Amino acid sequence: MPYTADINRANPACFLFLIDQSLSMSNPLGSLPGKPPGPPKMNAAADAINHIMDSLAQRCSQGMEVRDYFDIGILGYGFRQEMPYQEIIALEYINYYDDRENVVQRIRGREYNPNRHKPVYRELVISTLPGTTPERPFLSISRVVDVSELEERKVIERDISENVVEVTRRFPVWLRPHAGIGTPVCRALNVASQSVAQWIQGHQDSFPPIIINIGDGEATDGDPEPAARDIMNLRTRDGNVLIFNCHLSETASYPRQYPDQEADLPDAYARQMFRMSSVLPPAFMQHAASLEIPVGELSRGYIFNADMVSLVQFLDIGTRGPSNLR
Repeated sequence: MPYTADINRANPACFLFLIDQSLSMSNPLGSLPGKPPGPPKMNAAADAINHIMDSLAQRCSQGMEVRDYFDIGILGYGFRQEMPYQEIIALEYINYYDDRENVVQRIRGREYNPNRHKPVYRELVISTLPGTTPERPFLSISRVVDVSELEERKVIERDISENVVEVTRRFPVWLRPHAGIGTPVCRALNVASQSVAQWIQGHQDSFPPIIINIGDGEATDGDPEPAARDIMNLRTRDGNVLIFNCHLSETASYPRQYPDQEADLPDAYARQMFRMSSVLPPAFMQHAASLEIPVGELSRGYIFNADMVSLVQFLDIGTRGPSNLR
């Protein structure tokens, strides 16, 4: 039966987080009808990632030792780097964008004039963990703990007398909010495919890698479905690579969690992200059911219009599935 491999230091599990860092991630999360908008999507994504990274570290802690049960990577996509003039004029066409990522003109590279046209940028995928690259994004969980930064935050708690008080706590931080320009989902998936395939070569007996993508849906560099299918065809002896997608929408509607068909989803981007998501294996379905989240045999690892609660739950379900640590 697939997705049952023991997870230990000889055969760790692998999580790769893909984080949309495009300009639209600076817009607020959608909220329930009649409620005010949520925080910026980039803040919600960063807070959820930091929360789940801390949770993964705690799951691997035995006293003062952090056991290397997991390899973890974080890739951000949405950065741009100005292209050299010689690269620009070699292009057949160039797209120009305004400050909301709308294409405003399309010209041949040879017609490009830096004195008349806006700068042209190359979309980038970056690896956010120190000491890693997009091609080699993974750190063992003990190294992940070592590279965290501590940040003081004021939080509201109840004291021993049940009085509400404001206290300062120190929290580990791995990812900070960022919004660039462009949404190169295809490039991010291609980079993820290469890095995961390389990881699999040395971990054939491990639980299959899990890729968790957090974004707002629309790719600016083509159709990402073929790249997603290629990734889901990669496998260890325990099963195929899993892709889960968390869709951060600005729509004022209730979250739709783990649907089993695309027909009821609200738009083309939601339906595409559904198709790019893996069917939940039994262990993941059991954890979702324990949280009283309805799931069925064909439910996929996809959630639309995630708020902060459902976003954290989504990441928890996505990382709790492989829980057979040894």
